[in-house]
Amino acid sequence: MQGCTGQLMKRIKNRDLLITGCVMDSRSGAVIEMYHECGYDIVMIDREHTLLNTETILEQIRLARALGLPVMVRAADSSYHEINRMMDQAPDGLYVPRIRSRAEAELVVRTVKYAPQGQRGLGGSTCPAGKYMGWPTVVDQIEFMNRNLVVGIQIETAEALADLDGILSVPGIDVAVVGNDDLSMGMGIPGQLDNPLYIAAVMRVIAACERHGVLPGIACGDPARLRFWKDRGMRLFWAAADICSMWDATRRGIAGIRAALAAAIPPPVSGGNSANA
Repeated sequence: MQGCTGQLMKRIKNRDLLITGCVMDSRSGAVIEMYHECGYDIVMIDREHTLLNTETILEQIRLARALGLPVMVRAADSSYHEINRMMDQAPDGLYVPRIRSRAEAELVVRTVKYAPQGQRGLGGSTCPAGKYMGWPTVVDQIEFMNRNLVVGIQIETAEALADLDGILSVPGIDVAVVGNDDLSMGMGIPGQLDNPLYIAAVMRVIAACERHGVLPGIACGDPARLRFWKDRGMRLFWAAADICSMWDATRRGIAGIRAALAAAIPPPVSGGNSANA
């Protein structure tokens, strides 16, 4: 069972269109199975806005690895102890939120990469990053992981918007994802995602990514809005979150049930899935 096989990095280098399902609330591995069976390209496990603990994340990474589903982790912050513990579980890569400067982006790369490219500590055979791969030598492990671990950042601050070229030209940054809520808030137009000023700002992010060979992404699940941004150069989408999917499906379900119960004429009974007692 391998982790960080390099397949996700290949798809990113190919500029493939990648649809991501996010794990925000589920402790069960069933959420990983759901995204796999429904055809998502990547799973992103979130630590920034959740209380998912290390043990839960390890088991979810392990299941994604067994299913052959690429998995990323969004770190809570850019500290060494946060990033190193997550990367030792052998995901395909990580995202670091709220990048504000080139110096912060450089620190992320140094923390993720082994020497000589960075300062990450090496668990040669004591953690999943080492023990699953069957490395001939430690040097092989270092070179493979430095080459294939995907490094993603989020562009979601006014400071990042002001220094896009400085941040996105940092060697080793592979993906940059726009965080709509924080970026629009930082621009003083919270939630106004159709505001021409906001659309122009996101277009600047796409253009800077293209200049520096970084794959542009955005948090977007609405099909029409997703197509809008795909047509303008976005290649990676955070398109679903487990808790949102559960709420939406449950809301639609109860609305349909109450409408059927209140209808003057009973609706036709069809086959298919039902919760028969």
